[in-house]
Amino acid sequence: MPDTETNVLLQGRRSDAVRAYFSISGLYLFIYYGLGAFYPLISQYYQSIQLTGTQIGTVSSITPIISIIAQPLWGMVCDRYQIRKPILVLTLLATAGISLLFTMVSTYAWILVLITVLSLFQCALVPISDSLGLTYAIKQKMQFGNLRLWGAVGFAVAVFFTGLGVQAWGPHVIFYFFAAALVMAVFFLRGIPDGGTQMSVNVFRGLGELIRLPRFVLFLVSSFFIFGAINANNIWFAIYYQHIGGTVAGIGLAFLLFAGSEAPFMKVSSYFVRRYGLELTILLAGTVSALRWFWYGTAPSTTMVIALFFIQGISVGFYLASAAQYVRENTPDSLQVTALAIFTSIGHGLGSMTCNLLGGVIMDYAGILATYYFFGTASILGLIPLVLICFGPYRK
Repeated sequence: MPDTETNVLLQGRRSDAVRAYFSISGLYLFIYYGLGAFYPLISQYYQSIQLTGTQIGTVSSITPIISIIAQPLWGMVCDRYQIRKPILVLTLLATAGISLLFTMVSTYAWILVLITVLSLFQCALVPISDSLGLTYAIKQKMQFGNLRLWGAVGFAVAVFFTGLGVQAWGPHVIFYFFAAALVMAVFFLRGIPDGGTQMSVNVFRGLGELIRLPRFVLFLVSSFFIFGAINANNIWFAIYYQHIGGTVAGIGLAFLLFAGSEAPFMKVSSYFVRRYGLELTILLAGTVSALRWFWYGTAPSTTMVIALFFIQGISVGFYLASAAQYVRENTPDSLQVTALAIFTSIGHGLGSMTCNLLGGVIMDYAGILATYYFFGTASILGLIPLVLICFGPYRK
C-alpha cells in the first residue's frame, strides 16, 4: 500500500512538472511573440504618422532608459511581497491595454507619453518571466536555454506574420498583434509554480570594486558601442530594408531568418570558445558586426541581405552566448549578478539609447545609409577595448 501511494505521488509530481514546462514554454512563446510583433516593425508606424528620424530616435531611446530605472523597482516589489505571478499578470494586461491606445493617437507628444507609460510596465515582463523560468529550471535540474528557446521561436515567427499583417492592413495591426499575444501569455501563468527567488539587484553594491577591474571596465566600454548598435538595428532595419527596395513582408522574412540563425550559432560558439578562447570569440563577433553595418551602408540588394542572413548568427549569436560568460569569469563570485546587471544597463540601456538618438539625427541629415555607417563606426570603436583585452596589457 505505501508503494502504491508513493507511485501515485511521484506520478503527480511528474505531471505537475510537465504542466509547468508547458506553461513556461507558452509564456515565453507569447511574451516574445508580442515583442517580435512590436519592436522590429514599430518604425513603420512612426513613419506612417510622419515622425522624423530624430523623433523616432528619441522615442526609441525611452524604453532602455526607463528599464534601467524601473526594472529594479519591480524586482524589489516582487522580492518584498513574493508576488511574481500577480505582478506579471498586472504588467502583461497593462502593457497590452496601453499599446492599444497607440491606435487612437497620431502626434509626437502623445507618442512620447504613451511609450513612457508602456515602458514602465513592459520592462518587467522579461526579468519576471526569466525569474520564474530559472526557478523551475534549477528545481528540475535542466538547462534554462531549453525553456528560453521558445522565446526565440515566438519572436521570429511574430515578425514574419506581423510583417504580412502590416502589408495587408497597415501599421496599426502591430498593436493588435502585440496586445493579443500578451493577453494569451496570461493564460499560461496558472500552471507555473511561484517558488520565490530573489530578483532585485542593487547595481551600486560592489560598484567601487567592479570599476577597479580593468578587463571588466574595458568590456563595458566595448558593449556600449557594439551591443548598442546591435539593439538599435532592431528599430532602424525596417526603414533601411524598404530604402534598398524591400517590402514590409520582406522585413518579416528577414527577421525570421536573422533570429532563427542565432540559436544554432550560440551552440556552435562553445566550440570556438574551447578552440580559440572566450576573448577572441567575442572579438570575432564584434568584427563581423562592424563589417555587417558598413556593408549595409553600401545599399546591397535585398536578395544579398536575405542570402547572408547567417551573419546575424555569427555576430549576435556568438556575442550573446559569450558576453555573460566573460562577465562571470572576470568578476568576483559575490558580485556576478551585479556585474551582469551593470553590463545589461550599459549595453542594452545606455548604448541602445545613444545609438538610437544619434542614428535618428543622422538619418534626418544624411539618410538611413549614413545611419548604418554610424553603426559600423560605433562598432569599430567598440573593438578597440576588445583588442586591448585580447592582445594588450590587460590580456589574461
